[in-house]
Order: sequence, then structure tokens, then C-alpha cells
Amino acid sequence: MTGGFNQDGTMKHWCDQLLISVALSAILAGCLAGCEREQSPPEQQSIPEISLYHYFSGELSGGLDDMVATVNERHHNRRLVAHPLDHEAFKTMIHSTLDKGSPPELFTYWAGARTQALVDQGQLEPIDDLWRQTGLDRRFPKSIADAACTYNGNKYLLPITQHLVVFFYNKRLAEQADLTPPTTWTELLAWCGVMQGRGITAFALGARERWPAQFWFDYLLLRTAGPRYRAALMAGEALYTDPEVVNTYRIWSELVEQGYFNADSVSIDWAEAAERVCRGEAAATLMGTWAIQTFTGSPCHLEPEVDFDFFVFPVIDTTLPDSSVGPIDGIVLTRESLNHEFAKEVITYFSENEPQQQMSRGSGALAPSSDVPQDFYTPFKQRLFTAIQQSEEWVFNYDLASSPLVAEKGMDSFIELLAYPDQYRAILRELASETAKLSEQ
Repeated sequence: MTGGFNQDGTMKHWCDQLLISVALSAILAGCLAGCEREQSPPEQQSIPEISLYHYFSGELSGGLDDMVATVNERHHNRRLVAHPLDHEAFKTMIHSTLDKGSPPELFTYWAGARTQALVDQGQLEPIDDLWRQTGLDRRFPKSIADAACTYNGNKYLLPITQHLVVFFYNKRLAEQADLTPPTTWTELLAWCGVMQGRGITAFALGARERWPAQFWFDYLLLRTAGPRYRAALMAGEALYTDPEVVNTYRIWSELVEQGYFNADSVSIDWAEAAERVCRGEAAATLMGTWAIQTFTGSPCHLEPEVDFDFFVFPVIDTTLPDSSVGPIDGIVLTRESLNHEFAKEVITYFSENEPQQQMSRGSGALAPSSDVPQDFYTPFKQRLFTAIQQSEEWVFNYDLASSPLVAEKGMDSFIELLAYPDQYRAILRELASETAKLSEQ
């Protein structure tokens, strides 16, 4: 016996101690758990998100990341998430997403026949209420609102960029050859002859993705047949075997046969073609104003009006109205998406001056909004703006002016012409046959 306890007392004391210890441990554990709960940050509630799919990336980003950040700063309880995609991949991906019934709320798209096709398929939601409430008829010129934004009598697209297709040329090469920008077809052919005589390719063309070749067809047809005939052809009211189209292909094929284009035009892209102009391997390239970012950025680092410049496509027939070609990019709202209210607030934001200016700075485009003052632009871009203002007609490029299925066939024929210029009549007969079949479907 020890300490005055018998065996039963010792056991009882030990059990009491154990119970006290367990109780203290439970209390301590509860305190610690409570402390941890107090110190741990509260679980964040999920914030509703909407998506913006777009094809502005790399040097052509247009400052979209900054604009998305601004939207999210304005709306702390909701979030806009941008998904940049490769230009070519976007064309396929967006249709797949729409067809699967799980579209993003917003995506960028090309105004014209492509948007019209989606409207006709019931894929897009009209934005007439937003247009009226924001007074966008005062912000965007009627010519742009009618051509780019209005489909089947309703507004569907908010324009964010306007590009002009022109000849960008190596100014130092021209000065060395004592050449000034050509304004007539005769002068352009003389330009080609001089450059070829100096061992320089007259026109760099990168048609690997097909669409860069279309601008040659567009301007040659406009300058020889005029915008009224071209509109009829785009609408399927004229034939690809008409004398006007045959003449256009003939002129183009002669330029190819003369060796005025790079021999590998169907295997390089438009940016590679622009870089050849930068390096002085080619004199000029016919391309949209997005090419400005390539000329001024990496790897060219050229200065506008010093190292490179532009001129509009020369006149061929002086009796025809002057026409300019280019795409207008915009933002559209999908019908099947969920959060139309927030999406319309985002669209409204993109109509404001600062986003319109950011898109211009970041993509090389001009701003569609007439609220953007002309002195916002550099002298180089002011001249581009003037070129648009002086044009009697503005038209969308071929793949945005004709139906998507016809455009695919037409762009195939452009590549065939570049590869087999002497076969242009046979190429046109085949194109006419294929487009006729499409019209019967």
C-alpha cells in the first residue's frame, strides 16, 4: 500500500485522472479548432463569369487584356473572362461551340456575310435596346451602322475596328529607285518593271491561308468593273464566267506570269510577306492595316513615313467610283448564352472612346466611332483615315461580302490562279459550276 490508498482507491483515482485528461484534451481541441476557424480566411463565394472569345492575340491584341481588366474593376461582383484564339482556329472553333449549344456570351466576329449567316441561323441576340439606350446612332456613322451592324432590320454587332487594305511599301527602296507612289495602272506596271530590273520582287504575297490573295481580286474587279457589278456578283446575281470576272483574272494572271509576285506565295503567310518588304526583298505588299503592327514591331522595327509607307490601289478605269476595301471587326452576343444583362454592359463599354482608341493602338486599325477625334491618330494614320473619307464606296473584302460557302470556293480558285495562271479560264469555269451547285442546295 502506498500513500494511504488501497487497490480500489488507486484504481478510482487513476480513472478520475484519465477522465479529466480526456475532457481537457477535448476542450483544447475545440479551442484550437475554433482558433483555426477564426484565423482561416472565409471561403470565397464563386463570382458569376461570362466569356469573351476573340481572335486578337500577339501583336494584334488590341489591348484587350487591359480592357477586360477595366471591366472587372468596374464590376466586382461579376467577371469577364477573355479567351484569345489563333485567327484560323477561331473560324472553326466558334461554329463548333455554337452548334454544341454551349456558346460564350460574347465573341468577336467579322461584319458582313459571316455575321449575316449567324443571324439567319438564329445564333445571335439583337442589341437594339442597348443601341437605343446608349445613343449609338450618334456615335457610329450611319454608313458603318448600316453596313456592319444592321442585319434583317436589327442591330447585332458593335464595331470595334475598321481596317483599310492598301499597298504597304519599302520607302527606302522606292527612294533608291527614284520612284514615287503610283496612282495609275500604267505607273504601277512601270514600278514593277523597275523593281524587277533591280532584282527585287514587286509584290510580296503570303497566301498560305488563302484569304490574303482575295484583296487582289477585290481591287482588280472594283477598278475594272465597279462596285455595282461586284455587289451583284457577291449576291449571286452575276456569274464567274461573266466578261468582267474573266478580265479580272486575266489581268491578275498576267502579273503572275510576269514574275511580279514571289514564287512561293502559296506557302508563306501574310506576316512573312510583310517581313520581306521590311528586309527589302520585296517592294510592296497588299494588306490590311493590321500589318502596321508587323512593320513597326518585331522583327521589323520600321518607322512609318520614314522606312515604310502606303499608297492606295491605283486607278484603272477613271469612269468608275473610287472604292476602298477592308473588314470591320465587332462584338456579338449569342442568343443561347445565359447572362445577357452583364454581356450588354460589356458591349456598351466597348463602344466608349477609350476602348475604341485602345483597339486602334493595339491592332493597327482605325476606330469606327466618330467620337474619336482625328488628332488622336498619328499623321500616318490620319492619312489612312483621309483615304477612307475620300472613297466614294466602302466594301467588305471578298470572304465577308459573299456567302461563306461561295467564299470558300472562290478563295480556292485564287490559289489555283497563283499556281496555274495560264489556266484562269478553266479555273473560272469550274468555279462557276461549283457556285451554281451551291445555289441549288
